[in-house]
Amino acid sequence: MADNVAITAGSGTTIGTDERTINSVAVQVQRVNEQGGTAIANGQVTVTTTSGTLLAARDTRKACLFVNRGIYDVYVGTGTVTSSNGLLLMSNDGVSIRTTAAINAISSGGSSVVHYVEEYDA
Repeated sequence: MADNVAITAGSGTTIGTDERTINSVAVQVQRVNEQGGTAIANGQVTVTTTSGTLLAARDTRKACLFVNRGIYDVYVGTGTVTSSNGLLLMSNDGVSIRTTAAINAISSGGSSVVHYVEEYDA
């Protein structure tokens, strides 16, 4: 449950907000320009026909980018990902995901290599 908190800006300052309707109530939402992480990691993972970890959870992760460089389709998701519940990454497809959770993958055929770049705070 979110709380609205009144803020009194100091002399000569302005806090920029936008008005949005949330649950039928007009509220002010502060505009935020998020900074990138202080570190990056990159690598590649061989994805097989058994659901496995593509990238372990990281509490300080900002975002990660995955590119399927293999010849087989890969499905990306959480938990025991399958071709029925995962996000399809065909050969040479990429996806950016903003999460701190573990990300899993499974291949539709043989082994497929997925490259990644992860942005996080060190």
